[in-house]
Amino acid sequence: MTRIRATAFVVKNDELLMIHRMNHGEEYWVLPGGGVEEGESVEAAVLRELKEETSIEANLKEKVLDFVDGKGTPHQVFVCEYISGEAKLHEESEEANSADKNQSYTPEWVKIDKLEHLTIYPKEEKDFLISKFPSN
Repeated sequence: MTRIRATAFVVKNDELLMIHRMNHGEEYWVLPGGGVEEGESVEAAVLRELKEETSIEANLKEKVLDFVDGKGTPHQVFVCEYISGEAKLHEESEEANSADKNQSYTPEWVKIDKLEHLTIYPKEEKDFLISKFPSN
């Protein structure tokens, strides 16, 4: 069974919380999130993944996007209200402790007006972000 990818959409000031990825030479950006674990709700997974990947605490607000990507993975994206924390990998996260030097995960606050110029995966999330924050 394919696990649902639970994703957080967190805006603070005029910036969106994203993960800057380098993966074997490919550079791209994703919203923080990951797979829902067995017995876990999608809502709980969003907040757990957000904390693991970014050290950010947030309140869950509402689901804003629900789709299946080209690889057949279901995605659910939730707006989350920033509470506290600095954007950094949680020191105990799998990403922070990866031995693969060809991959990096860097949580960053990205200016909303820069989104259309970034490579953001999956495409459905980039399309949503561009529609949510159209350039002037």
